[in-house]
Amino acid sequence: MERLNNTTDLGAYNTAINVIGGLRDCSVIFKALDSHFSQSDSLKELVNQRNEFNLRTEKSRTRIAREVRKAFLHFKSKDHQSLVRGIFTDRVPLQDKELVFVWHFALNNRLFREITSRVFVKTYYSGRASISKDDITAYLKEFLRQNESRQINWSENTINTLSTKYLNLMSKLGLLSPGRVKSFKHIRPSSEAQVLFLYFAKLFSPSASNILTSELLPVSFIPSDDVQDRLKKLSIKGFFNMNFNGIALNVELTHSYKGICDALYN
Repeated sequence: MERLNNTTDLGAYNTAINVIGGLRDCSVIFKALDSHFSQSDSLKELVNQRNEFNLRTEKSRTRIAREVRKAFLHFKSKDHQSLVRGIFTDRVPLQDKELVFVWHFALNNRLFREITSRVFVKTYYSGRASISKDDITAYLKEFLRQNESRQINWSENTINTLSTKYLNLMSKLGLLSPGRVKSFKHIRPSSEAQVLFLYFAKLFSPSASNILTSELLPVSFIPSDDVQDRLKKLSIKGFFNMNFNGIALNVELTHSYKGICDALYN
């Protein structure tokens, strides 16, 4: 098992989407997480010795391993590590794992988080049937224009690749249809996944209790006008406590990060 690294800079922007979106499927990320938590395996063995990413050159293997490690094997805290470790087991259904993939990547990668919340989710709830590369490209160009002081030098080719790889990734996660036209799939998180989301939201903003103001809330795929109703039904089961004072919907977690999966899936 590799050492905990809690030094991830969640404020930086990078193009890890290009690498992750280029993988043949997301199951290799699940395998990478398994190897990370295994006493008898490692990411290095998975990538270099068994070549489960199916890469032909040493250079590409090194690059992929580096980006996977930064995107998925870095944790904000021991609680974050315990939560992810508990989720990526055989007990958790694939559909829930795919949503957790989104939340874990959103927690670790600012660009993925912002594209998902500001473009993907907004388009999904706008009533449109599909999303296009142009939607992502337009957002990225406006982002660069508004953030000139950051001196992010992405070429036209980089922007186009980011747009394409982002949509490919969301297709592989079952949120979009495959093929040229990227139609939205119906996204409705299970009750268990909705509870897990609250634990990710707390990791993102440990001092915040009001879930309605969480920057991560859009990527929960719970409609904003339905949040209170859904959480009220779930809180009755004892996985968390909540109260609504007319303005704030405050959530208090009742299980440890290490124990929440046992409570949900047993």
